[in-house]
Amino acid sequence: MRARLRRLVRRLLFRRTVKYRLLRHLAAVLVLGAVGGTALLVSYDSVHRVPAELQARSVPAVQDAVAFRKALRDADTQVHRSYVDGLMDTVGPGERYRQQSGAADQALSRLSGRQIEGDDGRRVVEVLNELHKAYQDAVNEAAYHRGAENRLMREQKLREAETVLRRDVTGILPRLAELQRDQLGSIEDETDVSAADKAGWGVAVTALLLLALVLALAWRVLWRHCGRLFSGWLAVALVLVGTLAIAPLAATCNTQGKLDAVHTALVDIDRTDDQDRIDAGAATVRDTIAATSTATRALPWLAAGCGVAVVCAAGGLLWRLYDDYGRD
Repeated sequence: MRARLRRLVRRLLFRRTVKYRLLRHLAAVLVLGAVGGTALLVSYDSVHRVPAELQARSVPAVQDAVAFRKALRDADTQVHRSYVDGLMDTVGPGERYRQQSGAADQALSRLSGRQIEGDDGRRVVEVLNELHKAYQDAVNEAAYHRGAENRLMREQKLREAETVLRRDVTGILPRLAELQRDQLGSIEDETDVSAADKAGWGVAVTALLLLALVLALAWRVLWRHCGRLFSGWLAVALVLVGTLAIAPLAATCNTQGKLDAVHTALVDIDRTDDQDRIDAGAATVRDTIAATSTATRALPWLAAGCGVAVVCAAGGLLWRLYDDYGRD
């Protein structure tokens, strides 16, 4: 039984007649088309789905963390200004403090809903929320103790608020800085090209180039042994395969450059409290992500191109097999 099976395999794979050579080329076209097309679509999608994910969660999370930090610092600055100017005894920390404190509450609430660091990140945000409440309570108590006779108590409460805000490791700002570092690290991992992505593109491009080579060899067989100097089916397939091997990779490199630019802009936003720089960085991020939309929408067309290329290649070979060897 094994000997008979070996003879059958040898007859199918190693017979040198034109018919069997075309059959082998047809099998190679189907295998390489399936492997190359699948690897291409998966690799292309793995990069071009990132901008939408960044826009949905990661970018707002970074912006909310920066907004919370800026509002908190502005509120703290207003508290100290009110104390130095002697307004704490009359109007308390002031209307601007209340506005910035409310803005910090809103930013922290949004950050809790958009957290990208999973359970660890949510626990950090919960701690930040409790610390912020403790900071607000200390400031409110300092404003409550008015008059010269309560000056020591007022200063003690202001020191408590400062400790809650800036204490090493466990204060609001150090905890927030650690959360922001983790967020940027996650975004860097998300926007970076992984080893799996590189391997996927290697498989896709190699399979497509081999497919183009098989088509060229099949065309050579048709030309030398079948007298077919031109095959429209194979010509269309060759053009499509060449385009699929080059254009998606070029588009992906362009998108990857834009993702790197988004990460750089988010790092700049994270390092500043200047509102003009924050607004400029946010506009850069928004425009850069929007510029990837055309390449992202091309995925269905790539799938259609892969299918048409394989159909044209296989159809051209099958047509020649049927037309020239259908009665064999």
